[in-house]
Amino acid sequence: MAKRTDGKTRLNPAVQQRLCELADELRGLIYGEQGFPNWGTPFAEIESDAKEVGHEFIRLLMEQTSDEQSRVVPNTALQSASGELAQLIGREERTLETESGRVQWQEPKAYLPKSRKDFFPSKPCVGPEG
Repeated sequence: MAKRTDGKTRLNPAVQQRLCELADELRGLIYGEQGFPNWGTPFAEIESDAKEVGHEFIRLLMEQTSDEQSRVVPNTALQSASGELAQLIGREERTLETESGRVQWQEPKAYLPKSRKDFFPSKPCVGPEG
């Protein structure tokens, strides 16, 4: 399992409690009023159901977080290496394929007026050096 690079966890007691409540609610939505599958359902099937819900939750959390974060661009992110300040000129859809599925958000688009270059978004590339 991937580890957080800052060593912190967001799974404090309040988050854990809310996840417990959501799991209880989702069992009813998935399995009906009784909240569980029929007796004899293999555990592998229950695990598969949980993974499907989990991956969709992960995907939605990443998608919503990325989209919201992209709406608040600090001035430090708009400054080029030469010191020129880019101007926001709109947003462009960005898609990333993750283990949990496609994540899409509207990435800010910026332009450097003095040097007449696009600043965001970077163009898709392969490898660390693009």
